[in-house]
Amino acid sequence: MSSCLPLIFMALTSFLVLPGSGFQATDTASVADLLLADEIEKAEAVLNRQPRTAESIAFRGEIEFRRGNFDRAQSLYRESLQADEKTARAHFGLGKLALAKLKSPEALVQFKRATALMPAEAIFHLYLGEAYGIEKNYAAQKAELRQYIKLDPPDPDRLAEAKAAVEMVDALGGRNIGVTVAPAAPFPVPFQRMLNLIFVEGRVNGKGPYKFVLDTGATQVVLSEKLMGELGLNPITSTIMHGVGGGGKVESKLYRIDDLTLGDVKITNLPVGNFTDPLVTQLADGIIGTAVLSDFFVTVNYPGRRLELSRKATPPVSAGESLGGWYFSNLLLVPLDVNGQFHGNFVVDTGAVTTVLSHSMAAKLGVNESTPGAKVDVGLAGVGGVEGTLLRVPDVTFKSGKIAEVFPQVVSIDLKQVSKMIGTEVSGVVGYDFLEAYKIILNYKTAEVRLVK
Repeated sequence: MSSCLPLIFMALTSFLVLPGSGFQATDTASVADLLLADEIEKAEAVLNRQPRTAESIAFRGEIEFRRGNFDRAQSLYRESLQADEKTARAHFGLGKLALAKLKSPEALVQFKRATALMPAEAIFHLYLGEAYGIEKNYAAQKAELRQYIKLDPPDPDRLAEAKAAVEMVDALGGRNIGVTVAPAAPFPVPFQRMLNLIFVEGRVNGKGPYKFVLDTGATQVVLSEKLMGELGLNPITSTIMHGVGGGGKVESKLYRIDDLTLGDVKITNLPVGNFTDPLVTQLADGIIGTAVLSDFFVTVNYPGRRLELSRKATPPVSAGESLGGWYFSNLLLVPLDVNGQFHGNFVVDTGAVTTVLSHSMAAKLGVNESTPGAKVDVGLAGVGGVEGTLLRVPDVTFKSGKIAEVFPQVVSIDLKQVSKMIGTEVSGVVGYDFLEAYKIILNYKTAEVRLVK
């Protein structure tokens, strides 16, 4: 019988979080449907049998985007527009790339062009709404979400989530969401390290203190059902929470809180999700995704055991190494080479008790379920339940320009649901055993992650 190994706090919630694209068009409908189903290899095979047109080039760009080859995707999108500047999918692709670098004004321009060229393409409106949300134009965001719902795409989960997002925007009263009230130089917030996780104390609606997991791999703030009851909060709507384990998703209720306080930093008018997992509840009252602190340079200082928030980059930008990340659904992904042979994009996750590879990356390294001795006879608990298929991958080295971390063994897990949720391949998660020696500086304005020893 399996036992539960370390819990990975992947609180990947889908409130205003976008899936992979669901293109639909008459001339290349089979490619669109395959991409919607995340059948990337099959979509590529179909494209290989078709003539090279502006639209097929844009689809090839989408395939490279899904694989995490963003430079190649950008080249293909631009090639498509050189062939035909009215290729809506190429504009959409460039908009997604801009959004992934938090260049929301540029993303708005591209998404608007895409929707003008193909107004009946539902997914374009969903992403346009996301860009409006980043720009804090909530009226326009809600209008695009409603247009997405009106077009009734064949995606029941995402439709339900879009409806929940509209309800949540209404409940937040049209005011700015997650407004920060803080001194110019906030005092560091101490944290405790336990079970390879980091915990901070905070207050909700002036009550507390409560204990929270500080989680760079969580897309938003999530509170326990027990704490919701203590605070007397009533749910506004419900949505789906995506993450590691089980079926990869569970239902989550959404609430509004007046404020969340960490040290002398207060964040007001905030949407939060909930969780009911009894194991998680024993450890913490909630999970704080660091993206909620995006007004600051966020430094998770493992050696100093404290969370540092600054309006300016500190230490100097010359210190350590910038990994030049990408931003997807409030998560920061960084590029790393694996064993000097393969390139991948990895979630930086202080809520992961261990570093893991995806099964697809493990397969590239020659390890799959048929590999003798690869299967691990334990379970790994996450938001979606217990993940049953774990594989041992021996002798793994993660490397960037200046950084090399060597592991005698890494576990691989199924990250397909997470990859599908954010719309691009996740090759793994860098967790506690990778990050514990560093100061991790997160810049949510430029999608940069800097590691300093």
